[in-house]
Formats: sequence, C-alpha cells, structure tokens
Amino acid sequence: MPFTPFHFGPAFLLGEIFERKVNLFSILLGSVIIDVRATYCLFTGCRPLHGPLHNFLTATLIALLISWILFSQRNWLTRVTDKLRIEQTYSFISIIAGSIIGTWSHVFLDSFLYTDIIPFWPLSANPLLGMVGSGTIYTLCVISFLPAIVMFTYRYWKRA
Repeated sequence: MPFTPFHFGPAFLLGEIFERKVNLFSILLGSVIIDVRATYCLFTGCRPLHGPLHNFLTATLIALLISWILFSQRNWLTRVTDKLRIEQTYSFISIIAGSIIGTWSHVFLDSFLYTDIIPFWPLSANPLLGMVGSGTIYTLCVISFLPAIVMFTYRYWKRA
C-alpha cells in the first residue's frame, strides 16, 4: 500500500466480524506493524523497500511477538476497551488469532502489488503478484473500512 493505514480497513472489518473471537487491538496492530521497516526505508532510501518483514514466516514470528506483548498488557488494555465500550476477550488464543490475521492480511494484500515481496520465502517466487490490480486492492481496503466503522458505531451506541 502506498500508505500503511490502508491496511486498517480489512483488518478492522475482520475484527468487527469476529469481535468476540479475535482481539481487535492485535489485529489492527498486526495489520500495520509489518510496514515498520518499509516506512524506515521510505525515508532513508534503503532497498528493497519491503524486505524481510513481508513474508508469511516472518509475519508469523512478528504476530507471536505482538501476542506476547499484548497478552502481558491485557489488564491495561481491558480498561481501555471497557472505556471505549468494546467487548473484547484477552485470551492468548484470541490475541494470537488477531495478530496472525493482521500480519498475514498485510503480507497477502501487498503480495499482489509489489515486485520486492516474496510472501512464501524461502521460496523465491511471488505467485500472487499481479493477479489482482492495485485499484481493486486499494478499493477493497477503503470500502472495507465503511462497514467496519458502521458496525463499531452501532455496537458502541448499543452498549451505552
């Protein structure tokens, strides 16, 4: 994606659909953390832009790290989600599921767009490259945000 927040749309929608089974913080964090190195490279000029974080193996390791961090902070996060009227479970399984969905969705979406991504590393090919056009991917990301925000808003007011 040209801008990492595009990844919030699909992740937010999946988080809302699976609200009681998948932790929302973990899915949202997982969906954008993969671009930490790419953002650094964007500003410093290092190449390849996407590099080693944009594959499913590394994304899984990052998801496990996110899971460990969020699980250790679950008491604080519960207070935050309670104030936001978000019903969440902070079981380790729900956090792992969210983290993996978030990181993998990022790699999956970017795999259609960029030549410097090898999603199935250590295999050297990207069979997803070009299968779906960039306009379709960007539209999917933007449009998926709309039902997610509607669902979130509805649940927020319903819990008031």
